Amino acid sequence: MPLFKDRNLTNDQAVPISIWRTPLPEQALRLDLPVGRPIGPATEPLVVFVARGAPTPTAIELGQLKHYLRPALGELQELFENKYGELEGRSYWYCPLIHKSVPPLEPGSDSFQSLTDFLVYARTNGRDIMFVTNHWDSITSDGPSFANIFKDFTDVKVTLRVHGTLAADRVSEFHNIDAHRVSAHYQGLIRLEDEYVIDDALRYVVRVEEVRGVRIEIEESVSLMVELTGASEREMLERVLWML
Repeated sequence: MPLFKDRNLTNDQAVPISIWRTPLPEQALRLDLPVGRPIGPATEPLVVFVARGAPTPTAIELGQLKHYLRPALGELQELFENKYGELEGRSYWYCPLIHKSVPPLEPGSDSFQSLTDFLVYARTNGRDIMFVTNHWDSITSDGPSFANIFKDFTDVKVTLRVHGTLAADRVSEFHNIDAHRVSAHYQGLIRLEDEYVIDDALRYVVRVEEVRGVRIEIEESVSLMVELTGASEREMLERVLWML
């Protein structure tokens, strides 16, 4: 049976493709949305756990795709709480995103709107916000898209807390990134590589570019694999989906 392995899941959490076609109760498909007043200390940021999966080559309802990212989001929350303490008594949300890392994100897309909805909520309530991800490009590896998400919210303090490895050490740990510094870099307003201090914002940009290059190579290799193996393009896409 072919497996869908979201790159945010470990190998033993791969989801059989057939399961993705199983109808789910309506309440299981609902995305956590920021409504009402946030709870917890006003000095602490709102916390949003983000995981991304690529859309499948077959038509599957968006809510189902998001539903199967919830184990990854739960694991990410556990890693976060083990490091920083439990979030009991504080507002936090899950934000599953369904899109590929490389293509531009359209402002009207579900992923773009989901992220900006949280930013609007933080602004409305006068709160800082933190997006916690377990991969460098869980939001996107497209620089202009990243900038478009955050550039209109410079009045909101936005932190990315990425759980990932740096090429130098291969040790997974949390890295704090100022989203607005990265956004300004992608807009050409600053050049992180020209600054005297190497910080996590520059490490983020470099690491995302490395990951982006790999994903582009993988996608470009699909047609070659189809030619060499005789398998269908759909089958090949299902095999590499977790890497996109």
